[in-house]
Amino acid sequence: MAYEKPQGPVTQYGVNRWDQWSFLSEIRKRALARTERFEVQVKFPPGISAINPDTGQAVQDCSLFCEEVQIPGMTLANKEFNLGPWTHYRNNNVAFLGNEINLTFYVDDNWLLRHYFESWMRHCVDTTSKEVTYPVDTWGEISINTLDMKNRYKSSWILHEVTPKVLNLIPLSMGSVGIARATLIVSAAYWESSAVRVDIGKPDNFESTEPEQNETRTKVRNWVLDLFGMGKKEEDNGSDPVLDESSD
Repeated sequence: MAYEKPQGPVTQYGVNRWDQWSFLSEIRKRALARTERFEVQVKFPPGISAINPDTGQAVQDCSLFCEEVQIPGMTLANKEFNLGPWTHYRNNNVAFLGNEINLTFYVDDNWLLRHYFESWMRHCVDTTSKEVTYPVDTWGEISINTLDMKNRYKSSWILHEVTPKVLNLIPLSMGSVGIARATLIVSAAYWESSAVRVDIGKPDNFESTEPEQNETRTKVRNWVLDLFGMGKKEEDNGSDPVLDESSD
């Protein structure tokens, strides 16, 4: 590709500071996103209600008392591709930066949100027996919504398969006056937005209108569905699928 000389800066000022190339003129037509205009909606796994009945109030408090949250990101993995003396890069995977997402909340004097987050973690792993709950029973969902100055929703990022990871320490000090904050770090398998769609996790995705040509893949698929209770159990289903090395 031949080098093309730039034709001049796009943001150059004309004689009139409000002409079509002016930054000030543009932001009068399109408002800039504000960091303080957001709302968080949290959907907790139903099983927590058996431990802590304050689900309705906790959901409301998560939206009202959220002080800070992070919009998730994503990254592309690539590998080096050497061609003679040149090194090029080829993308080979995409990953969602949802391993550690921080949410900070104001805490009322009853410590409701703090206790509810504790209940969520206890629901994931029993604090006495250390028995681990099935993953699907511990997953929640978090929606991060941005608003404009008139409280209209502008964009949204939805975190799926959310599970708590760290419930941070809360410092208290008689030498300072302030409001206690609870910080919860969660992990999400993936997220979706208006630009990103992820079609996984649904039993329908395993169904095909065409006959399966690979018997090994069929056995593995049925075994996974039966393992999570999403498929029809066969009479002889009691062992792991046997992989046929001759299959493609």
